[in-house]
Amino acid sequence: MRRALLWLAISVTLSSPAVVADSSHVEAADSTAAPSTFSDSRVVEALDRLSEDEKSQAKQWMLTEKDWVKYKRIMAGPRGIWSPGLDPITALGVMETDPAERRRYAEIWMKMEAKRAELELAFEVERMAASQQVLGGRPVVNNEKWVQEWNAEQSRRTHDVMLFVEPDCLDDCGQLFGEVLASTGEGDRTRLNVYFPAGTSAEEIGAWAQALSIDPEVVKSRKVTLNFDRGEFSRYDIVRSELPEVRVLNRKSGDVKRTFKRW
Repeated sequence: MRRALLWLAISVTLSSPAVVADSSHVEAADSTAAPSTFSDSRVVEALDRLSEDEKSQAKQWMLTEKDWVKYKRIMAGPRGIWSPGLDPITALGVMETDPAERRRYAEIWMKMEAKRAELELAFEVERMAASQQVLGGRPVVNNEKWVQEWNAEQSRRTHDVMLFVEPDCLDDCGQLFGEVLASTGEGDRTRLNVYFPAGTSAEEIGAWAQALSIDPEVVKSRKVTLNFDRGEFSRYDIVRSELPEVRVLNRKSGDVKRTFKRW
């Protein structure tokens, strides 16, 4: 009899419906939450609670506090395993199913990326200026092999093409920049140096380069240089009211031409 009662109790337990977590503590999964539903109310509360530092980070990424909660939920799920360290905007965008929200995240991403590239270009302008001022054209590292390669590169360069522009010249200068850059060819025999009038800030130069979609890597490789005016406007008889202007310096002969189309 006791064995029968025990078997009945076990049977009732196995056939009973699964216990469901209190729905007041767990929000239904939506298109922006992590793929899995968190059943522990303490986990949900921890994810939904934002510290002051997290609120500050949300602002830095141009996101709302609600966005940051969604980001925390996403990275607490499979996405955090698939893509550890994924930036918040991308994490939100790739997990979003609502077209309007996905579009909003894409626009935020582009604004952040544009600002990043602008700042990198602005810093590269300052770095090149500092290199010229501090080192005067000398290599940063006193390495004989590096110096030999540097000298060989300098000797291979036959022309310097100089483009003088205003920082607010975008459409016209964008087309001209493309034509001038194409004229320099693929090799390292010609470099394009862009000069801006005295008083132009690094931020303005960075914004100009970003507007023209100039690749920061092209600038870092010094195929294109972005420069403050350090006497070049005067040296090459550049009249600011007539910008943009182009000059081509033959490094071998020292001759300067006013056009880039015929060398």
